[in-house]
Amino acid sequence: MNIATSGLFASQSAIRTVTQNVSNVNTPGYVRLEHNQNAREVGGRGQGVETALVTRAADRFLAAASLAASSGAGSAASRLGYLDNVQSAFGNPTSESSLFAGLNRALGAFETGVLNSGSVSARRGAIAELQSFLSQLNSVGQTVEAARADADQRVSDQVNRINTLLKDIASANGDIMRAMATGDATGIQQRQSDMIQELSTLIDIKVSQRPDGGTEVRTSNGVLLSGLVAAELHFQPSGVGASSYDRIKISFGSDPTQREFEPSIQSGALRGLLDVRDLDLGRIAYGLSELAGGIADALNAAHNQNATLPPLALARGRDTGLLASDALNFTGQTSIGVVNAAGLLVSKIDINFTTGAITVDGVAAGTTGSTIGSFTTALNAALGANGTASFVNGRLQLQSAAPVPATATPSGFVFDEPATGGSQRGNRAFAHFFGLNDLVQAGAPLNYATGLSAGDAHGFTAGSIISLQVVGPTGGIATAKNITIPPGNIGDIMNALNNPTTGVGLYGGFSLDSQGVMKWTPAAGQGDLRLEITEDVGPRGGTSHGFAALFGVSPKSRESRATGVGVNPNIVADPAKLALARPDLSTVAVGAVAVGLADSRGAQALFDATRTPLPFTDGPNGVTRQMKLMDFTSSLGGDVGRLASEAAADKETADGFKTEADARRANVEGVNLDEELVKLTSFQQAYSAAARMIRAVDEMYQTLLQAV
Repeated sequence: MNIATSGLFASQSAIRTVTQNVSNVNTPGYVRLEHNQNAREVGGRGQGVETALVTRAADRFLAAASLAASSGAGSAASRLGYLDNVQSAFGNPTSESSLFAGLNRALGAFETGVLNSGSVSARRGAIAELQSFLSQLNSVGQTVEAARADADQRVSDQVNRINTLLKDIASANGDIMRAMATGDATGIQQRQSDMIQELSTLIDIKVSQRPDGGTEVRTSNGVLLSGLVAAELHFQPSGVGASSYDRIKISFGSDPTQREFEPSIQSGALRGLLDVRDLDLGRIAYGLSELAGGIADALNAAHNQNATLPPLALARGRDTGLLASDALNFTGQTSIGVVNAAGLLVSKIDINFTTGAITVDGVAAGTTGSTIGSFTTALNAALGANGTASFVNGRLQLQSAAPVPATATPSGFVFDEPATGGSQRGNRAFAHFFGLNDLVQAGAPLNYATGLSAGDAHGFTAGSIISLQVVGPTGGIATAKNITIPPGNIGDIMNALNNPTTGVGLYGGFSLDSQGVMKWTPAAGQGDLRLEITEDVGPRGGTSHGFAALFGVSPKSRESRATGVGVNPNIVADPAKLALARPDLSTVAVGAVAVGLADSRGAQALFDATRTPLPFTDGPNGVTRQMKLMDFTSSLGGDVGRLASEAAADKETADGFKTEADARRANVEGVNLDEELVKLTSFQQAYSAAARMIRAVDEMYQTLLQAV
């Protein structure tokens, strides 16, 4: 009777196991249950059968392959979505609505201006096309910045989800221990397996079995994430326009210490988000900013030497970030003309920066001095009754004298450079450097050739703090420093930054070239490091530019230039201020025509400027190349298309691996209806046999009892 009863119960348990398998045949990720039973022996004699623990038909190798494939697919999917959206923002190169077509139209409008320089309609058309292109460039830049902010927010969301999964996996381990002590733990193990499968799409993991039946989850490189206690990840989203991004940290149990974690993330959706935010979209943003800076610099170089009628009565330069005490640092020669409304030359000021001589109408009129302030004073004196010159908060401003009578059109200013030996500071001519007649403007510097030298007073508040960190290619922080600005000059700041103990000198160095361009270069053998400024110092003197903005040493400063460019609002409001003529101050005498109304040489210069090779850099620590504007634009579009294409190919490959891994795993761990039907039939027959034996024994007992 005991033998038959044990067989009945064992068969019943087996049938229940098969039934559960069949009911989950279409459940994704379900692992087939296996019924286990052993012969029961007492004193060497068979005493029936006993049911062992029901186990899951899990294959560790195939499970690990499936988890790895899920991580790869998650990473590729994260990158592809963002790169597809950014590529769409650029537009199809063959479409009239694309960024490339917009640039062609803007340049074509200047060519039209060559033929119709006196036409107000042609000026309006040129301004409208340029403004449309710059607005589109802004829009693409904002799309990239918004995509980076969205990826940053999704990093936060996924960190929160990972933390929840890790806690639930650790909690399930405790439940499994208790269930195995009292009975069947397969249901809890299946739920834990589902959590682990979801976790593998977010981050690369490897799983090991614990002796107590639970699991231990680690990253691919061995960082413990969950066992009986779960680790916790820490991250704060930075939002749109952040100067740097927060880095993911990890803490364990009751230890509040937060340790670096990003280098341990090798794949999964989280790795994809980090890579697309920091690398892919960062590279695209940098390229867009180089395009914006290149277009602005090329057009402004030409427009600052162009002239309008009536001429500029107020030439108000851009915020250069310079101080009156800074060294003048100009070389070569330039000329400033005071021209009346009819285009006649009223007065000419010739400035030889190399010798320091200033002449007015051919007569010596003082010297430039050695600083920006002394030069401004000398220029103001040279203007005499024709106007004033001032330098305030980093801006040079020329204001013409009030006309007599007051209702008359005032005279204004034009700027001219000689054919050879023209003025230069920071690789730009005088009017261009100060932005006295810019066509394209922005709220932040577009060109980082400051013309400053190490000996110039730095102008920042001594004792203020600049915070920076050096970050590796996978997001690991090599070092983070808070550096106190010392008193003194720019060289003193660079020495503080390059200090190997209190600065970042072990990982790279700051340098300042002859054009005043500051650059941070990783030290030899340090690999692909990047510098991030997490907190900048206040503005330099009375200017609006801090250290990072002025010198562009932070990647985020350089990567955001495309989001702030536009046509000079004064020109948009008055198309007559679009300068399409070219003054001739080298041969024209006072009283003669210096600017002609029908002159189109300025329009030609604007058109030609975009066909001249310009310097473009392919990244913060990249190589600078000379390329024509259209060639660089095509190259940028090709880079974006290539990144999107590579991401699509990576996703297709990763999805293929995942499909294959899941199929192999399902073949081993999944439910086969034919096999389960055979098992069910076998267990049903065993159940019937045990039941018949019990009935036979019962009948025998009844017969014996009746015979007594």
